[in-house]
Parts: sequence; structure tokens; C-alpha cells
Amino acid sequence: MKKNAWLLAGLLAAAGCGGARVRRQAPPPPSPECKAVVRTAKTFLPEEEKSRPLPKDCSDFVGKVFAENKVKLPRSSEAMAIEGEEVGSSRDLRMADLVFFAGKNGGRRIGHVGIYINNGIFIHQANPGEGVRQESLYSDYWRKRYLKGRRILD
Repeated sequence: MKKNAWLLAGLLAAAGCGGARVRRQAPPPPSPECKAVVRTAKTFLPEEEKSRPLPKDCSDFVGKVFAENKVKLPRSSEAMAIEGEEVGSSRDLRMADLVFFAGKNGGRRIGHVGIYINNGIFIHQANPGEGVRQESLYSDYWRKRYLKGRRILD
């Protein structure tokens, strides 16, 4: 019995049980284009620019922000969701990535889009007529509805 216990202990030690954690590699710094997109998006905030007309909806907001930075996107959030490259996890999001959410009824169908800023914060037009605002991706409401991210700019 003792022999088996020593053998088991040796195997566990050799397997690296409880080994060191692998650190996530830091993302590259945001490009000037990504910073410009976020700067443009923030000019739509009510406290920043009073003379800007309200976008019609979330995809109109995202489309206008990117258009001001010379990037053409499709009109609907569903069509935007196939542009660029997919971001594997919400932890891998970078500045100016698009974030997509299920609509009011939940499910897997895209119903909303915003622009990721940084540190779990995104900017979006919540509802027509309500204006643009910044919110946490990790709030209960948005975390439950998050579907995916797409990278439009490098």
C-alpha cells in the first residue's frame, strides 16, 4: 500500500499539479484609428456636444461614428455582425471593437450594437430618442445579452 502511495505522489508531482498560472498576454496598444473612433463616439454624449443630431438607433450611431473616420459599415446591426474578424471572448475586446447583444427578448439573434471603449465600458445609443451613453459590459443586463465582438480596425 505504501509503495502505491509513493508512486501516486510521484506521478502527481511530475504532472505539475498546482503549477504556475499562465498569464494573459497584454493586448497591443490601440492604433491612432481606434483612438479616433472612440473620440468621435464620445462627441455624441449629451454632455459633450449639444448640437449633434441624435442618431436614429444603435446601428445608425455606430455607422456615423465609423463613417466620420472613413470606414463604411452596413446599415443594420445584423449586417455589421459579419464585418471584420470575430473576437473570441469579451476579455479579448480592444478599443473600437464592435459589441453585439441580443434584443429585448433575448435569444441568439442580434438586436443591438455598440462600440467597446476599454476596461469593460462600451458606448451606444440605447433606445431611439434617449441619446448616447456609456455602460458597463459586465452589468447584469448587458452581460446576459452579450453575444459577440467583431474587430473592424487593427
